[in-house]
Amino acid sequence: MAKKHTLEKRSAPQPAYVMPPPNDDIAAHGWDLRQIREADSKSLDKKDPDKGKPIFSAPQETIKTIVRYGCDAHFICPKYLQILLDHSEELRKVTMAAAENKYRATDIDAIEATVKKLFEEVVLPDIAKNFSRISRTVAQFYAARLAHIRKFGSEND
Repeated sequence: MAKKHTLEKRSAPQPAYVMPPPNDDIAAHGWDLRQIREADSKSLDKKDPDKGKPIFSAPQETIKTIVRYGCDAHFICPKYLQILLDHSEELRKVTMAAAENKYRATDIDAIEATVKKLFEEVVLPDIAKNFSRISRTVAQFYAARLAHIRKFGSEND
């Protein structure tokens, strides 16, 4: 006669603050900003393995654009953003203050304000500096591409 044993259901221990769904499992993704997904009604279905598109995805208006450039166009590289933000003592301090206050909504607002400030004061200037360094090469790319198209025709011909 077979014995039936059932294990009692235990909930896993949770930290003091967890991101809202669909990003409540971000720890399983190694705390990588690239893995953060947009929350929409479709992505909140627990059975759906696709938890939504990445928050850094640039909007794609047409199928033609997606076919040409791919659907993973991002308006900023999340890894680059994470590297710059991880080095901020200011962000570390405001996050620690939020932890001390048990992650109140006002504390999350303060962290958001700090992230926006750092984007303006650190990220954008760094993007501009790096883009200035490579702008001549980008200009050469566009000139060479047009010369190629005039000589050999469009890529779509």
